[in-house]
Amino acid sequence: MDKKQHGRQPNPPGKKTTTRWPTVSLGLIKGATALVFDNDYNRDSERLHILILMTTWAIWKSRNKNAINNQDISPNETKELLKDLISSLIRNSWTETHFMVDKKKLTCQRQLRMLWGDKRFANFDANPYPTVDFS
Repeated sequence: MDKKQHGRQPNPPGKKTTTRWPTVSLGLIKGATALVFDNDYNRDSERLHILILMTTWAIWKSRNKNAINNQDISPNETKELLKDLISSLIRNSWTETHFMVDKKKLTCQRQLRMLWGDKRFANFDANPYPTVDFS
């Protein structure tokens, strides 16, 4: 259904979400692609899905460094790798919009702001690229 039919609009970027995120478990990680929240106007389920997948990827990359390259990897290094992966995803997605035609460009930029622009992950007011801050 169209969101306008419900009479509710998504929260603007910078507005905090009201969705209670579930406790992350192995079952949730395995079923992350099927995760959907009711009345998900802020795209919280998509954001959580991306964060679960990126976290799994960071852990996998760290594990491979340890197992294959025989390098000791600390939890802080894995955490920094995760931050780098998410930062790259946001920046690359934003950069990709610069090659789009006007209406599609504006639509994609609005969707990125809605997904990541709640000031906890990225600031889209920065020119020409968003700044990503995890502090």
